[in-house]
Amino acid sequence: MPDALLAWIDMDLVVWLGCALVLMLGAFVQRATGFGLAVIGAPLLLMLEPRLVPVILVLFGFMVSLLMVRHYRHEVRIGEIGMALVGRLPGNGLGLWLLLTAPMVVLEKLIAASVLFAVAVTLCRCRLPVNRATLFGAGVLSGIFGTVAAIGGPPLVLLLHGLSPDRLRGNLSAFFIITSLLTLATLAIAGQVGTWHLVLAVTLLPAVLVGNALADRIAHRLDRHVLQGASLSLCTLAALGLLI
Repeated sequence: MPDALLAWIDMDLVVWLGCALVLMLGAFVQRATGFGLAVIGAPLLLMLEPRLVPVILVLFGFMVSLLMVRHYRHEVRIGEIGMALVGRLPGNGLGLWLLLTAPMVVLEKLIAASVLFAVAVTLCRCRLPVNRATLFGAGVLSGIFGTVAAIGGPPLVLLLHGLSPDRLRGNLSAFFIITSLLTLATLAIAGQVGTWHLVLAVTLLPAVLVGNALADRIAHRLDRHVLQGASLSLCTLAALGLLI
């Protein structure tokens, strides 16, 4: 990368390469397992370059969801996530309030907690009632976690994991496309999205595309449970690192 561009984005080349690798890994895992970009990215990027969280993760979460929904669009049922979308509105407001007022040490702990919650949800096999109230509540939690750390999926996964894998991925992709735009608008209105983020996102875009393309080519040859276990272990270690 040209030195002039690195100087403009105010980032060391080693840090930029580390961020690119984290995003590539996150895109690979998300395409292969249905989740991973924000759960892997948030704690690791926070250690490497806190300015990337949450804006860069929300931008790429939107893009990866667009790529995924092409494969599962026939499984999307907006009616199944409608109340969660409604709940996302007050959740985004609460999340933005935390992002603007809470000290960084508090945000780090909240992000670590949201990552550990995501890991627990992935391992959990409990069934919760799916109704308008629980969907609304999941939407509120999704808005808080999604705005602070771009990790908005776990509350919805906890409710909807009884769906078939393709239906779950389709609904989550549609949910993330809508809510990512809402979150970006919320962050932009609050002055949290700048030209710096957009230029940096362009420089990091190839890493995300490579991760997604690699998953398309080789993920079906890998044991999904082993891949998921490895990614969950990495997430857990990164989250515990933030708590120490």
